[in-house]
Amino acid sequence: MTSKLSRVALACCGTLLLATSTGCGSDEWPQGKKVRISVKADQPGTGYQEGKYGPRTGFDIDIARVAAEALGKEPDFSNVASDKRDVAIGEGDADLVVATFSINDDRLSGKYGPAVDFVGPYAKTSSSILVREEDYSDVQKTDDLEGRKVCTWPGTTSGVVASENLPTHESIEGTDAGDCVNKLNQGDVDAVFTDALLLHGFTKVYPNLQVVDLDSGNFQYYGIALPKGHRDVCEKIKAELKKYVGSHDWAQAFRESLRGSDPVTYQPAPGDIDKYSCRDEVGR
Repeated sequence: MTSKLSRVALACCGTLLLATSTGCGSDEWPQGKKVRISVKADQPGTGYQEGKYGPRTGFDIDIARVAAEALGKEPDFSNVASDKRDVAIGEGDADLVVATFSINDDRLSGKYGPAVDFVGPYAKTSSSILVREEDYSDVQKTDDLEGRKVCTWPGTTSGVVASENLPTHESIEGTDAGDCVNKLNQGDVDAVFTDALLLHGFTKVYPNLQVVDLDSGNFQYYGIALPKGHRDVCEKIKAELKKYVGSHDWAQAFRESLRGSDPVTYQPAPGDIDKYSCRDEVGR
């Protein structure tokens, strides 16, 4: 004979079964057949979507699919702005964020927003300058930006790097990468300053723009962000990412998305993934 307490428990379980596809008492995260992944839509070569319903292309999209496959799930993509990447994780709008998101201790600790975990890096990049072709010969180093209008956007490390390393310049803030590039094309700014890998993607679409590569020795390391508290999932994605980054598939995907760019320049070492993945502090 079923007790009253048992009947209540069964009723609760039945309610949960209606709400999720994984059943009562499942500890699986994320639940269901899909994993929600926020990506960029305005960055050719890394994360781009033509129109509202067009196909998604770019190296970040390839990496997102690797992460989804590691979890045995289908990716469910959504767009995210640079200054909302940690917010998307913190507010539960995304399970993962793959959006040229640099790994650093401030984001791991939640200094300026919701704390996240990272898996990566899946790519590394230094900073560079994007200019119009007619200005290329006049801008060959950061000192040449003195007095010029330079565009960055919120929610990235580029604005901080620009304020600390560029000479006196007029800082112009765009809403995101695509907005800064539009301002450059329209002549509203003289240069865009951010990650080289990201900028090289734009030159595939706008041949009138050129990247001034800087040999700064300072790298940004792109990672896959996820909420704190899921280290088992983090480690599962990490294992798959390490295999992928060390394979021919990584280089092939990179070349297809960022034609003309040398994959070796942007390929992290396997030890980098151990150093930066699934930690509360980088390298700890």
